Amino acid sequence: MKDSSKSIKYIEKEKLGAFIAELQKEYVVIAPKKVKEFVLFEIIRENEKPVLDFRNSRQSPKEFFFPQTENIVEYEGIIDKRVPLTRDTEMQKRIIFGIRPCDIRSILILDKLFINEDYVDSYYKRLRDNTLLFAYGCNEPRTTCFCSSFGIGPFEEKGTDGFLTDLGDGYLVEGFSEEAKKAIANLPDAAKETIEKKEKCKKLSNERAASSVPIDTIPEKLRTMFEHPLWEDITERCLGCGVCTYLCPTCHCFDIQDEMIDEKGRRVKNWDSCMFPIFTLHGSGHQPRELRYQRMRQRIMHKFNYYDDNFGIIACSGCGRCVTECPVNIDVREILNKIKKS
Repeated sequence: MKDSSKSIKYIEKEKLGAFIAELQKEYVVIAPKKVKEFVLFEIIRENEKPVLDFRNSRQSPKEFFFPQTENIVEYEGIIDKRVPLTRDTEMQKRIIFGIRPCDIRSILILDKLFINEDYVDSYYKRLRDNTLLFAYGCNEPRTTCFCSSFGIGPFEEKGTDGFLTDLGDGYLVEGFSEEAKKAIANLPDAAKETIEKKEKCKKLSNERAASSVPIDTIPEKLRTMFEHPLWEDITERCLGCGVCTYLCPTCHCFDIQDEMIDEKGRRVKNWDSCMFPIFTLHGSGHQPRELRYQRMRQRIMHKFNYYDDNFGIIACSGCGRCVTECPVNIDVREILNKIKKS
């Protein structure tokens, strides 16, 4: 039986390009594309189709809300007489199409930081308010995925405007928000057996994604482990390269720099990493996290303890990117299990 609160449609795979072309009349469409050997989220140009036959993208779409480099303000004039240059406040609506449920969770995690009762990041909020999220179910989760440890799964719908399910010959397309329902209104309605097929895919995928990573007790356990010798043990192989933080969909450390040529300049917000030695370097020369294990401790404590204390949610989505991309095979799941046993 159809859920009257949502719109349930179906589209054949060969017609996906035409559907995307219709969306492009009103939206900037952002979706997975093959870039060299990687699948990345990019703006889909005219006559392009998304690449949807992949397990997960190398990077999350986080950068479309929290850009790697972002101008905060541009100005001109000498230092005591700088005049801010006006910014264009208009932007076209966007759809991020084919985003995995773990990355949806990551955006909800970032929302807690950038949009809350104490502080609203206007740059982040502007991008967030103008973007629809169409999730894409994971029929075949990777062995490095552990999203189920956080109470979600490969077909989690929380936080989405719409949802796409690969049924082999076509896609079940569901719209939850009013704008998403409008965006898919011209697609044909899904048949009952098509909807039932999606439920079978969901059940099988959830079984494959079952995880035993002990998340529930980790925040409380970490409160007693600041001086534990475990931190040095788990950091022995770490290179301090920061790839785990740059590919993480919830990491949000940044630096702000002024760049100026003659009398024109800009203030820029750039991604940074708590794994870098100069991240906490004071102007005085004091370095409170001089040793690498202290920086590893900060990364784990922040994600699994401090963020939970501040916002009531662990800052991890179980996407597994830090596991697959670490050059020395450090596995955060092993770290969490060691914390559990310590």
